[in-house]
Amino acid sequence: MNVYKTSDIFVIDDTPPVVSNSPKFLLTYNSAHGKYSQWEKSIIRLEWEFADDISPIVRHEITLKTHHEGHTPVEHLILGSERRVTVILDGKNWLHDGDKYYAVVTSCNSAGLCSSDRTPDLLIDSTPPHLGGFIHPMAWVNYNDSNGNIVTNLTLTWYGFHDQESGIEYFYITVSRFYGLDELSNGPITVPNGNQSEEIRASIVLSEKLLADDRIVLSIWAQNNVGLNSSTARITVYVLSNTASSNAGILEIEKHSCDVHFCNKDCTCAVIGRPCVDVSTNLTCSQMSYADAFAKNLPVFNVYTGLPHEMLNTSASSACLSGHWTRTDGEIVSKKIRRFEWGIGILGQSVGEGIYDLKLENPWTDVGLRSEFIYCLPTNRTFIHETEYVVYMRAWYEANEYAMFESAPIMIDQTGPSIRRGRYIKEGNCLQDLDFIDWTDSIIACWDGVFNEQQSRIDHFTVSLGTSAHSKKTVSEICYIICFFV
Repeated sequence: MNVYKTSDIFVIDDTPPVVSNSPKFLLTYNSAHGKYSQWEKSIIRLEWEFADDISPIVRHEITLKTHHEGHTPVEHLILGSERRVTVILDGKNWLHDGDKYYAVVTSCNSAGLCSSDRTPDLLIDSTPPHLGGFIHPMAWVNYNDSNGNIVTNLTLTWYGFHDQESGIEYFYITVSRFYGLDELSNGPITVPNGNQSEEIRASIVLSEKLLADDRIVLSIWAQNNVGLNSSTARITVYVLSNTASSNAGILEIEKHSCDVHFCNKDCTCAVIGRPCVDVSTNLTCSQMSYADAFAKNLPVFNVYTGLPHEMLNTSASSACLSGHWTRTDGEIVSKKIRRFEWGIGILGQSVGEGIYDLKLENPWTDVGLRSEFIYCLPTNRTFIHETEYVVYMRAWYEANEYAMFESAPIMIDQTGPSIRRGRYIKEGNCLQDLDFIDWTDSIIACWDGVFNEQQSRIDHFTVSLGTSAHSKKTVSEICYIICFFV
C-alpha cells in the first residue's frame, strides 16, 4: 500500500535580468533642446528596460542619489513590470539647484535574482544667471570695410555675470538707438563664454555708422548651460570723439537724468527691474484691444504655454512654467514692435496673482524682442494642483501704446488617474468577464469607465499581458485585441 503527492511545476532560473536599454532621464518639457540637464526641479522622468528569457520580471526598485549623499526625495520606489515612471515632487521635496542626481534601477525576476544599472548624471539648475553689466573701457572706431563702406566697430567690456550651478554658456548683446530694439547690431550678437575672467571684452560691427555726440542703447543678458536667461541690463551711452577727424573715441555711460522710454517710466539709468520713479513724464499708457491693433494693421499674436517645440495645455510641475508667442500672420520678424513683456497669473484673476507679491514685485518681465521665456518659482512659492494659469504678453507698439494677449489656460495636474470602485477589466469578450475561453488566436480585454481623471484628461493606456501577476508578454508573443471606452 502507498500514496504519493506531486509538487507544482517549477522553473530553474539561475541568471538575473539583463539590461536591454540602460536607465535614462527623460527631459521632455523640462530642459533646453539637446542638453542633458534640466531646470525643472519638481519632476523626474525615467525610462529603462530589462529582459529575462527564463522567468518573468516581477519587480523594479528605483532610488535617486547624489554624489555627496545629499537630499534624495526618492529613496526607495518599488514598481511592478513598468518600464517608465514619472515622479512628482512637492515644494518641500524639490530637487536642489546645483546638485547632480543619478537614478539606480534594480530589476528582479520571479526567481528572486536581481541586477542593477544607473543613469548618467543629471544637473539641476532652476535659477537664471546673476545679472552683470557694462563697464569702462568701451570704445568705438569708424573704418572702411572690404566693400569700401564706412562702418563702426564697438569694443565693449562687461562683468558681474555668473552662474554657480551650471555656468554661463553665452552672452547676448544688442545695440540700438532705442530702448529694446536691435537694429544697429542686426539682432542679438551671440558671444560664447570662452573667457572665464571677471571682465569680458568683445568687438561688434554695427550696421550703421555712428557719429560723435550720438546716443545709443546697449543691452546685454546671459544664458546658462541649462538654457535659462538672465534679466537684461541696458545702458545709454554717449558717443564721444577723441580724434580731430571724429572717427574714433570712447562710449561714456549716461548715469543721471536719462530719458524715460515708455509711459510706465522704464529707463536705462534706474535700478534693474525698476522704473525711474523720480522722473516726470507726460506719457499716458494706452492699452489697445486685439480688434483695434488688427484694424490698424499692427502685428497681433497668439500666445501659448510651453516652448515652441513642446507646447503644453497641462503640466504636472509645481515649480516651473514656460511660454511663447507667434504672430498670427506667420511673420518671424516683429516689425512695428518696440518690445515684449510677459506675465503669469491665475485664470480669472489679475496678472501676477498667485505668482508674485503684487505689493512689492512687478508682475511684468521685459524680454526685449525675444518671444519665449522660462520661469521657475522661488522655494517659498508653488503652483497649485487643480488650478488653471494663464500666460499674458504685452506687445508695445509705441512708447505709450500696447496690446495685451493671453494664452489658453494651462491646468496644473499633479495626480494620476484613479480607479473607480466597482469597475474592472473584462477578459474574454466585451459582454461578460470570462475565466476560461475555448479559442487560442486572440485575447480580448475591455474596460468602460474603469479609470477616472478629474483634473485634465487621460492621454493613453498602457497594456501588458502575462501568464502570472506582474509578468508580461510582448506583442510579437501574444496577439491581442484591446477595446476600451472613455
